[in-house]
Amino acid sequence: MLCVLRFFLISLLLTMLSGPASAQFQDRYGQCRAGQFKCGSTCCSGGQRCSFDGNCIPLGGTYCGGGRTCGPFERCVAGGTRCAPAGQNKCRSRLDCPGGSICNARGECERNTPDILELPSLTCDDGRICGSGSSCLPGGGCSRPGWYLCEKTGSQCRQGFKCSKNQGCVPVKAVDCGYGKWCKPGEQCLPEGGCEKLPAASDP
Repeated sequence: MLCVLRFFLISLLLTMLSGPASAQFQDRYGQCRAGQFKCGSTCCSGGQRCSFDGNCIPLGGTYCGGGRTCGPFERCVAGGTRCAPAGQNKCRSRLDCPGGSICNARGECERNTPDILELPSLTCDDGRICGSGSSCLPGGGCSRPGWYLCEKTGSQCRQGFKCSKNQGCVPVKAVDCGYGKWCKPGEQCLPEGGCEKLPAASDP
């Protein structure tokens, strides 16, 4: 029974190799037909190109590697797994664009940046003009852009921080202990310094 099965499989393989699917590329001697040329283990038609790894590239196509080809006026993207319109900034979908970009209605990749609120400049009492995001300092001058002045203490704090009692800054969500010292939410400040966890069901 095993011998019969083996004979059947060998006959089937020989039939496939001698069939039309193989004959369209090579003749019975294994040579390319007239008007074709050898490319790796196959034959390419006239007008096609042979890739470095033995694949036929259609006329006007762009070879992406691994046997994948993009058509005319297309380019390979995503490591050669997809085709996108030709042109460095052209796209059909967001997948054709680099990270942090979107494909807009014009079919172009566009950086997806949030709108930045431009704050107006300030004119201080001494006539000095502080730029956008700065504030006037009591002794003259301007704070650093993005920082603000604590009027009661004279400290300068950056965004994400709040004014601490007496001096300094602490994170917005922190428990302020004064002089720039702070504890985590759910903790309380100790008189001698440091923090301790709040008792259950108690308010800070």
